[in-house]
Amino acid sequence: MDWSKLRILIRDFIVPELKKRIDIHVTRYHDAHDGYGEVWITLDGKKIFGGGYYHWYMNSLPIDTTSLNIQHGIHLDFYKTHIMSEEVEKIMNSGLHKTSHITDNLKSYLSTPFTEMLSSNNPIYKAFGMIDKRLGKRRFRQIQLKENEHQLVRAFYELRNEIFEMYLTQVLE
Repeated sequence: MDWSKLRILIRDFIVPELKKRIDIHVTRYHDAHDGYGEVWITLDGKKIFGGGYYHWYMNSLPIDTTSLNIQHGIHLDFYKTHIMSEEVEKIMNSGLHKTSHITDNLKSYLSTPFTEMLSSNNPIYKAFGMIDKRLGKRRFRQIQLKENEHQLVRAFYELRNEIFEMYLTQVLE
């Protein structure tokens, strides 16, 4: 599936109140010898999250990955709803992402059962679950974020909370 179609499908799951505020971008560096690029998410036009090939390889990983057998940024846990490896979970929560970690998880997000997303320890699934139109107020109120929750999950949680608070204010007026 090409990126423009994937982007449209993902945006269809975003709650209507946030569709104009949240956007997802992908680019390729055509002048680079390898053509790799990056992916980023914006809120009101400001980049709040992203990753890419060069982001991954130019930054030092927060943990020693020699025991993980990560080759070229690939380890199956980067692409699972429920990350089994504690080390991979630490890397994902640190904000260090390769382009495929984000785009492949977004592709899988489309076919992942909604309840799995909310209980996921993969920050990409969980973050998009927070702004998913299938998430109702009752289920949202049951969500408890961890103290060390990923920045994107926390940001999308706060956005969704604002929407529910806005509805509550409108109902009380």
